[in-house]
Amino acid sequence: MVRWSDTFWGEGNRGFEVLSTNVKNGAIAIEEFQRFLTESSQYESTYCKNLSRLQSQLLKVQHVGTFTPIWQSIRDLLEKVALSHSTTVTYYQELLREIHNYHDSYQKKVKTSIQKDSDILRTADLVSQLNNALNTLNKAKEQYHSIGLDYERAKRTGNNLTNGTSTPTPQDNSTTSSLAQTAFNTLTSSTRQFERLEKKFRQSHDDYKTSVEKYNLLRNEFEKRFYDGNSFLLFFSR
Repeated sequence: MVRWSDTFWGEGNRGFEVLSTNVKNGAIAIEEFQRFLTESSQYESTYCKNLSRLQSQLLKVQHVGTFTPIWQSIRDLLEKVALSHSTTVTYYQELLREIHNYHDSYQKKVKTSIQKDSDILRTADLVSQLNNALNTLNKAKEQYHSIGLDYERAKRTGNNLTNGTSTPTPQDNSTTSSLAQTAFNTLTSSTRQFERLEKKFRQSHDDYKTSVEKYNLLRNEFEKRFYDGNSFLLFFSR
């Protein structure tokens, strides 16, 4: 089964971030396009004027002889090329007006539909919470497994220590008492360390479980918002 969250948003839930960045950079892209059209229009206009000037110079000169048809063809060609570039300049100017109007409309739409939309702000905050929850989850998981290894190792050591304790062979009372006291102290110390480690292991387990539950809750809310048709996505379809 194909999961929507895996195929569109990708690792790190960067889909929303990509769309947000595109919206923020949209005005910059429009301005760059405007500059390109303005410069292109200026070049076309300059070239058109130069062609018209050259054509005017040819009209002032009387050409006779064998090259007369050729000069006439050149004048006609210059006139057509100049007219073509003049039409291009007009087209650029009309396009620039449309782009300018679109730029104004885009900025207004961003301010009203993006920057002040409570639903989109909530989504952005949700994405931030989701990423933070994921980082917390990874840390809790790593800590849980690390403490778990120490706990299992201590459990095996404690079992070996308990199983290895045997009744000492008859010796004098002072030696027997000293050995018994040493064994008792060692066993007591190991037991206390094991209890502290066990408590720490249970705490890490609870933290890991809580992190998983919090992440799943945010993840479900995150996916539900986009499944239901978030207004941020509707912004691009207007």
